[in-house]
Amino acid sequence: MGREQVPPQSFSRRELLKRSGQAGIGAMAFALGDGARLRARRAAASVREFILAPSEGTWELAPGRVTRSMSYNNQVPGPEIRAKEGEQVRIRLRNYLREPTAIHFHGIDEIPTPTHLHGLPMMLDAPGESRKYEFSATPAGTRWYHPTHHSGAHQFEAGLSGPLIVEPTGPEPFPFDREYTLLFDDWATGTGRPLPGTWEGTAVGGVGGAMGGMMAGMCGGMGMMDTRMRGPLTPSYDTMSINGKVYPATQPLKVSQGERVRLRLINPSSYHTHVIRLAGHRLQVTHTDGNPLWQPVEVDALPIAPAERYDVLVGADQPGGWFLYCAQPGHAAAGEQVLVRYEGQETKPEPPVDGLAGLRVWHYALGRGRDVLPEPTGRWHNFAINLMGMPDAWMINGKRDPSTSARADVPRTDRLRVARGDGVRVRFTNMSPQSHPMHLHGQRFKVVEVNGHRLANPLVKDVVDVHAHMGTALIEITAQFPGDWMFHCHKEPHAEGGMLTFLMIR
Repeated sequence: MGREQVPPQSFSRRELLKRSGQAGIGAMAFALGDGARLRARRAAASVREFILAPSEGTWELAPGRVTRSMSYNNQVPGPEIRAKEGEQVRIRLRNYLREPTAIHFHGIDEIPTPTHLHGLPMMLDAPGESRKYEFSATPAGTRWYHPTHHSGAHQFEAGLSGPLIVEPTGPEPFPFDREYTLLFDDWATGTGRPLPGTWEGTAVGGVGGAMGGMMAGMCGGMGMMDTRMRGPLTPSYDTMSINGKVYPATQPLKVSQGERVRLRLINPSSYHTHVIRLAGHRLQVTHTDGNPLWQPVEVDALPIAPAERYDVLVGADQPGGWFLYCAQPGHAAAGEQVLVRYEGQETKPEPPVDGLAGLRVWHYALGRGRDVLPEPTGRWHNFAINLMGMPDAWMINGKRDPSTSARADVPRTDRLRVARGDGVRVRFTNMSPQSHPMHLHGQRFKVVEVNGHRLANPLVKDVVDVHAHMGTALIEITAQFPGDWMFHCHKEPHAEGGMLTFLMIR
């Protein structure tokens, strides 16, 4: 695949079991008797083990298009981690990079001590070091993994990310016949023309105003303010990929007429929102950040902010060939398209069309989330967070986190301190001209209000995209898990520029 790097160490099953410490468990069980041995075997069998080995090299985006990269196990995206809800997952990280790194398992509830402090500088693994992560695969849904944010934005931009799928123990809420997982990413290869900035929207006029601003911006003039707001930390992105490849090297998706096809859509991009369309078909949104809705919502196009995930169903009822692509200006031409081919059909597809004029576009107020989170048992706390910034100086209430900020003279962001069981309301107001997808580590939250519009059934998410130009969002959190949980913008230049704080639960 165009790789030119030192291959990571491989392990046989015998070596893996030896390294996992299961041999030691078995020896201890032998001394305790047959019953203990049986319990130990069952415990060992219930753990799903995976090895992730980040390394540096090159990656072939398409024949003749090679770029420098970082990858897990020599592939972009990294290998899929899949487990049943409630299973124990053990990840063995071996760092083959020439710099420190660590992993964040995005969307997984509470990673036990000490790895619940993932993201803190002292938790990085130096070159050549290894580490064991272990957690319960919960909740069910589409999750993903990537470097912690103190590893540096360049690790995201170089290709370090991968899908993490947790299957429910019971029946799927929305049955399907076939599924695909698609990761949409942005690249700064230096070999193409820089793309215009992602739509940043305008929240004036509530939810409808934000969507109207989006469509107007995508039809002309989009990204000019965004381009002026870029600084040295923000690369010039020129390439867009699906599952690590750019068209025509993207792997076609095969379907059969009459199938219900589930698409797990993940945005690991450092910077860009991707607006996904499937020509000739409508998308039925079923999950937000892996959490199910009460019923599917049918739309023509689906904006996915950095770090967000959406699951959609597609009814395969239009035989032929069609493109699934990003409708952001220039993205499809920069590689972000993949052919959806009905089996037995050779119809030549129509080319992608930029823009969303006349289409029904997903926004948060369309969904009705299921109430799957516990109610608070303690007191309520209210926090107001103003999102502010200028090129490479991104702030929360006028302050920046010093662990990411290069300027020591800027005060440290205030921490959100609560007790376990408390309720936490956070109201975001975006006073900047760029949107901010705000992510909380370790636990999910409810999105209860967006741009002044109260949601009848709050969405359950772990990322809320707060629109530019005075966009607002109100979320509610039940403080379930003690620890220091990172709370930050998931645009990597923004997190690295200081838009980061912690929810501290005691």
